[in-house]
Amino acid sequence: MYGSRQSPKQAYVKTLSRTGLYLETADRWPINELISLTLQKDSASGSDFEIDVQGRVASYGEDGVGLEFMLPKGLDPGIWEHLIEIADAPTESKDERVIFRMVRAILFLYRLTPSTASEPIHMITGELDESRTRNILEIALAAERMLASQSDADKMRAHPNVVTDILTNGSWVDDDLTRQLWAGLLISYCNPEGSDKSNPETIELLEQLTANQSRILIESCRRASRESADSTPIVISSEEMVHITGVSDLHRCAADASLLHHHGLLQHNCDFSTYLPKTSFDITPTHFGMQLFELCKGPLVKSA
Repeated sequence: MYGSRQSPKQAYVKTLSRTGLYLETADRWPINELISLTLQKDSASGSDFEIDVQGRVASYGEDGVGLEFMLPKGLDPGIWEHLIEIADAPTESKDERVIFRMVRAILFLYRLTPSTASEPIHMITGELDESRTRNILEIALAAERMLASQSDADKMRAHPNVVTDILTNGSWVDDDLTRQLWAGLLISYCNPEGSDKSNPETIELLEQLTANQSRILIESCRRASRESADSTPIVISSEEMVHITGVSDLHRCAADASLLHHHGLLQHNCDFSTYLPKTSFDITPTHFGMQLFELCKGPLVKSA
């Protein structure tokens, strides 16, 4: 696929090699012009088998155009060559999916931090164990999807220190919803200049949140954003708390809500003066809690 993100054109790749491809198309661009491409494995399921890459117009044919891949400096040629080798494989495999996702994440990070993405790339290509590498890929690809919805996505850049800090701290997170917060935080620090406008305290705070606490905070802020009056308390029943967190231990949920209060994210602390069963929870967010949510939310509110 090529052209605008809003209405891309589709064409088949006639031949493919590690250095370039031949695209069957009626379009004829000037020699040396750079074309943005999204390569998708034919009949593959989902975006895991897509990568975005640039090609330089190198030649013309009767039925198409020859394009030379313009890969970022530092991209491991071995990974790229392996991707090309498996691109025409008749069946999808776990290894194939991992390689596609890895190359896609690397190319995205190079677009965010041109020529200075070496540190986060090293983390992906072998510096961390399999679990943390998988979490980094999830965060990077989630951020890519969020950014793609913005009209000026191609112009957005991020400071390499911000990218490295977010991916390093987020790599410990195995919960999908919390990884979405990390991805949203990364996107919030993107700007055309790629300047470092991050707040280390925000990154440190998000690092401390557990999956259960993230779910409580997200639901708190979702509900608060739907209320017409800022002073409306957000009170949920014990059944709702179990549904939100997936945790049936209400004392644990109360402890997590208390920790959110301790961090300044919820207005009220839980009452531990009695051992009676908890029947309701006041999870009204603070102004700071709403600010953190707005910074990290990405598409989370839309999915409520």
